[in-house]
Amino acid sequence: MRWRLVLILVGFTTLVLLVQNIPLSTFVRDKELNARIAGLQNDAFTLAGYSVEYLERPSPVAKVALDEAVTAYSTVNGPRVIVVDAQGTAVAASVSSDIGQNFSNAERPEVTEALQGRTVSGERSSSTLGEPLIYVAVPTRVGPQILGAVRLTYPSSELNAQINSSIRSLWMAGLISLISAALIALVVSTAITRRIRRLRDTAESIADGDLNARVEDSGGGEIADLAASFNIMAERVQGLVERQRDFAGDASHQLRTPLTALRLRMDRAAELMDEDDPAVDQVDAARNEIDRLQRLVDGLLMLARADGRKSTPTPVDISAIARERIESWESLAAERAIGIDLTAPPVAVAFAVPSAAEQILDNYIDNALEVVPDGSRIVVTVTPATHYVQITVDDAGPGLSPENRVRAFDRFWRGRQDDGGSGLGLAVVSALAQASGGSVWLDESPQGGLRAGARFNR
Repeated sequence: MRWRLVLILVGFTTLVLLVQNIPLSTFVRDKELNARIAGLQNDAFTLAGYSVEYLERPSPVAKVALDEAVTAYSTVNGPRVIVVDAQGTAVAASVSSDIGQNFSNAERPEVTEALQGRTVSGERSSSTLGEPLIYVAVPTRVGPQILGAVRLTYPSSELNAQINSSIRSLWMAGLISLISAALIALVVSTAITRRIRRLRDTAESIADGDLNARVEDSGGGEIADLAASFNIMAERVQGLVERQRDFAGDASHQLRTPLTALRLRMDRAAELMDEDDPAVDQVDAARNEIDRLQRLVDGLLMLARADGRKSTPTPVDISAIARERIESWESLAAERAIGIDLTAPPVAVAFAVPSAAEQILDNYIDNALEVVPDGSRIVVTVTPATHYVQITVDDAGPGLSPENRVRAFDRFWRGRQDDGGSGLGLAVVSALAQASGGSVWLDESPQGGLRAGARFNR
């Protein structure tokens, strides 16, 4: 967002400078050209005044004075100077080779017009110079009598170079303005995006389970108001979630005692009944439903505890945990001739909240034992990578469809309605992985069944 703001502000500034400087450059060029022509006209009239004495009464002294004036002017100011008499013959010039030539011809129409009493100026191509030139020609007169003319010429390239220098200065000022605008935009956008980034980071912290996260914004304006509103919303969300967790935990805990008492009474009733009593089947069915309800309550209690964890992930050895949990399950698996294989490095350290890795692995192995056929094998693999450690549990069971694999971590979802499960085991797994900053997933196993995976950050 910061760079988008910078680009927007710089783009707007660039547009303003272009809209301003393009017409301004044309204006400066025209103004400089007109000013230079006007200056040349004034200079031409001044030199015409110097030439009156010689053109009216030629003498060596007047000729020397005129030559000195022409040479001094051309040396200081640069234009090429030609002074002609009434017949158009050059009597004085800044270039000595021009003296004696007749300039009243078709190639130099400005001299002809000046000898006719008109002041002319403009730009034309020059066959002598081989490039365009700026010219000014004025008549030299005494009263109504025209004694001659003065012509000043200036190469257009030199004049354009001077004008372009002024225009470059204009664009250089625009470039400095653009750089300044970019720096200001960067400072302003950084200040704005820093505050927005704090809002985003706080929102991500809350999404990751840190409901105590709040935005600290000491600045003013709309962003500060947004931060205050965000904190109010976060407090309300925290209150709602905590009340929901407390209710689930309290309800689950309170239900355990009457369920246990009810199970004991059903067991006692079954003992008092005759084996051929037709109500025995109903009592057994009721006991099974009590067991299922007990598992559901235990799952709710475990899920409430998992959701309510505020522990900080700590380094744990995933390989050691996998070896320990497999040893605990081997005896139960052996009753059905099911083998549990482990592939793991000696040490694989990752971050997880206390007991999260153990409970996740227990759930995966327990689920696999529920569905695999007798005599099959369950493969547990611990794979360390650069940024994470991965656990996978592969089985040869019936597996799940892609749609069911997506829904499997939902609360109260069960793959089969006759399995007696609570539908909370994988929901607990997901909650524990999120609390640890990791992730979980289900996929198709190379053994033909289901692959259950978990990943912990290193």
